Formats: sequence, C-alpha cells, structure tokens
Amino acid sequence: MTKQSPKKVVSSLLLTLVIVLLLSACSSKSGTNNAASPSTTGELPASSGNTEKVEINWVMAADPDKKAWQDSVIASFEASHPNIKVHLENIPYDQFDQKLTTMISSGNAPDVWNPNQADSGFATYMSMGAIKDLTPYIEKGVPELETMDKDLLNIYRIDGKYYGIPLVSNATYLFYNKDLFDAANIPYPTTDWDDKTWTYDKMLEIAQKLTHDVGDIRKQVFGFSSNLTANAMAWSFGGDFFKPEAYTTGVMGEPDLSNPKNVEALQYNLDLIEKYKVSPDQQTVAASAQLGDVFMTGKVGMFINGGWGLGAYEKADFKWGVAAVPYKDGRKVTLYVDPWSISASSKHPDEAWEFVRHLANPAEGGGAYKYMNEVGRTPADSSLFELWYEKISKQINMDKNDFKQVHEGSIKYGREAENHLIVKFNTILETMNQTMSSVWNGRKTLDTGLKEMDQNLRSLNLK
Repeated sequence: MTKQSPKKVVSSLLLTLVIVLLLSACSSKSGTNNAASPSTTGELPASSGNTEKVEINWVMAADPDKKAWQDSVIASFEASHPNIKVHLENIPYDQFDQKLTTMISSGNAPDVWNPNQADSGFATYMSMGAIKDLTPYIEKGVPELETMDKDLLNIYRIDGKYYGIPLVSNATYLFYNKDLFDAANIPYPTTDWDDKTWTYDKMLEIAQKLTHDVGDIRKQVFGFSSNLTANAMAWSFGGDFFKPEAYTTGVMGEPDLSNPKNVEALQYNLDLIEKYKVSPDQQTVAASAQLGDVFMTGKVGMFINGGWGLGAYEKADFKWGVAAVPYKDGRKVTLYVDPWSISASSKHPDEAWEFVRHLANPAEGGGAYKYMNEVGRTPADSSLFELWYEKISKQINMDKNDFKQVHEGSIKYGREAENHLIVKFNTILETMNQTMSSVWNGRKTLDTGLKEMDQNLRSLNLK
C-alpha cells in the first residue's frame, strides 16, 4: 500500500464528504417526489416537480359534433398540466369495436376511452379484463365527483369496485315535429309519462292524421318512426328478448323471444309500416342516412330516439319538441349512461386519471360543463341539471318544467342499455338485425323471423 501525504488525505476526505452530502440530498429529494406522486396522494402531476413529458392516448368514436369540444378540452387540460400531452384518435363508429379490440390485444390499448361507444359495450371489455379499477383513486376523495349522481356512478361499480366515471345520462324520448303538428292542428303529445290516455293506439291515431302522400318522395309525410332496436321495442311493451339473469351475469343465456309481449310489440311496429303505412320502410330510412336520421328530413311527425337527438336536431330547419313515450303497462325505455374508463394496461394511469377528472369536472370550464354546453348531451352530474333544463328548454322553445318532466319521466321508466350489460352484445345485435331486416322488408313473416332468430342466437353458444 502506498503511503499518501496528509494534504492528499485531507483532499480525499473532503471530496468524499462532498459526494456523500450530494447523494444524501438527491436521496432526500427523490423521497419527497415519491411521497407526493399522484399514485399516493392524488395530487396533479403538474405539481409534483416532475418535468418529464408524458403522452396519453384518448380514443373516441368519430363525431363531427364533438370535434370542437375535444380540441377545447384538450387545450384547457394541457394548459393546466404542462407535463402531459393528450393524443386524440377518432375512430369511425362502425370500426370502433374491431380497432379497439386489436389495440387491446396488441398491447396498445388507449389510456382513456368510453367502452360504450360501440355495440360490444362495457360488459364485453370488462370480461376481457381491459378496464382498470378506479377505486383507489376515488377513495382518496375526488372533488369533481362530489355532485355526481350516485345511482349513475354505481352503474359502473362491480363487486364493490369502480370501473368508469359517467360522462352522460342520455335517456329515450318521443321527438315530435311541431311544424307538422301545427299544420294539422293537432295538440302536442303529453310530457307526462304517467298519463294513461297516451297509449300506442292513441299515437297511431295521431300518426294516421299526420301521414299523407306516401309514395311521392317529395311530398310524403309519415306520422311515426323509431330508432329502437327490436329488443327496445319489446321493452316499450313490457317485454324482453332475454331473461333477467342475462343483465346481472353478463351472459346472454337462452333467449325468451316467444314472450307474448315481444310478439305484440314487434307486430305493432310491423303494422305501422305494412298495414297502416304511417312509418317509412327500411329503404326509405336508409335513404335519409346522409342527413343523420329520418327525423331530420322534416317528413316524420313523431320519432322515438335517444337523448343525443337534443344536440343533433339543433341543426334542423323545423321546430320540434320532446314528449313521453306512449304508455303501456310494464313499459321501459333505454338509458345510455356512458363512462370514461382507463385501460388496465395503461402505462400512465395516474396521468390518465387526471385527464378523467378534467373530463368529469362540472365546474365552469371543466370537461363535463363544456360537454353539456358545447355538445348538448345530458349531463351525469346533478349540479348541472338545472342549467341543462334551462339551456335545452330555450333551445327548443319549450317550457322548462315540461322539459324537466319529460326527462325525469324517462329516468323513472328507464333501464340501462343491453350492450352495457351483456357480453358480446355486438355479435348478438348483428344476429338479431340480420333476421329482423328481412321481417321489416316483408321477406319473412314475424313468426318465421322469431323462430329463425331464436335458432341463430342459440347457435352463438355465448357463455
């Protein structure tokens, strides 16, 4: 061993001391960052002191009505979270299921998305293990969710764990063309869902008065049409294609198509087209698709559709309103409570959660507030309802209390959409539509169609 001079020894000791102090400081600083990270305290990434840029991927079904809102909400989020960049990918609706499934299976799942923006729905993606448990975040306390309707929040609470934060609570209404009603001197339909005089027979009577010049493309007016699935038609008559356990287990099981209420509902809707000719056939409906749906043509007096019509029909060149769906014992209508979810495989779940909080924020300037105002969709946060009632009632020139009655009635008689609850519902729906298309076009009788549908659904062997 070589002997060192005292001077060199002192210098060496001083150097060692400096290094130790530096390492100690770095260790202390690192520990402070870990203690304040979003995964342990819920604080915003922007306030953690981390300067690393993170990009999260947000996927939505393409909709031109939402583009301005998307750009706005990304800009406001990135301004308050300079370390997080949001990459938006809009996928055409008819490609959403296929593209999303591919992304998940290939390990490139989006960070933030809405599992119900396609026909397969929330239940399918839950069964795939693709959705992250948000309970640890929620249990820390989330100011943005303090006024969220708890019944809506609990829709995505499975076995005590939360897997989604509600975005909207679209219901089902009867939309009607005020101009056509006024021209025929017919009073508007009731807003009272408990009015038992407002029956399907009464609706048919009014539809017949509104209908004229059928066959003349330029002049024809139809009294009624519907955007309901065949099963939703059955719901409106108190029926159901599936047994109750299908909605609680997520497994379709054996269908229940022969239920007399199902037959009554489908025959009624078929008669509207073939016997009474007050509803457009499938070819006429398809021809109007370029406008969005048949109601936008201005040639349909009454139209049952989801609450997204409140925003979509704002562009209509005629006056319209909303009313109760006709009364029937056991009647139910569809609720569409869509959530924001985070992928279970997200590489940046904390940053994704901060974006979900921003999307759910009901405060002025927050994502939920902007969505209600700029897109026109029904909010899920109860603090926004009075503002929403005021906005929509003015927009459609309808008394605020009347509009409120329509919406509250739809919630009272509503039930969550099938594709939100039954696994692989996109396959089920496609199978049903293939058969029902032939029935609506008159190529098959209803009896033949139901027998064929029953066989086809059972052959899917979904478990």
